[in-house]
Amino acid sequence: MYHKMTRSTLGQVFFLLVFGLIIFISIWSTVPPEPESEKISGSAYGTERYWQDHIHEFTEGEKEHRLHDGTRVDLLFDGWACEIDWENKWAEGVGQSIYYSKKTDSKPLVILLAKTDNWTKYRDRVEYCGIDCWVFDTRSQIWRDRE
Repeated sequence: MYHKMTRSTLGQVFFLLVFGLIIFISIWSTVPPEPESEKISGSAYGTERYWQDHIHEFTEGEKEHRLHDGTRVDLLFDGWACEIDWENKWAEGVGQSIYYSKKTDSKPLVILLAKTDNWTKYRDRVEYCGIDCWVFDTRSQIWRDRE
């Protein structure tokens, strides 16, 4: 059956919720921020946008090429329509690179951003789909596969 809450019981519940919230906020606010020297643009591995800018330096193509429908190609260079994605988002990269390649009359290319040692399985999945794939290791900041 249902237990009818009295006004004093509701007050106690409210007090406990407010007290718990105050404790949470006070503990959370005392956690020191991560030193800037250990961060790369917001997370341990950087953001996709950070690495897009970094990789753009190698390709010298057009970054964020806007299509007529409002979508944007991460990099458009030397006949390639390139989508840059994290290794575990390989499937999204495949779909987007195919779409962009058809819209720009270019070849599709996926550049995977590796943050683990398991990147080969993701590269193999992209290549199984018939799409060229390069891999950039965000930990060591070197190309692992660029053929």
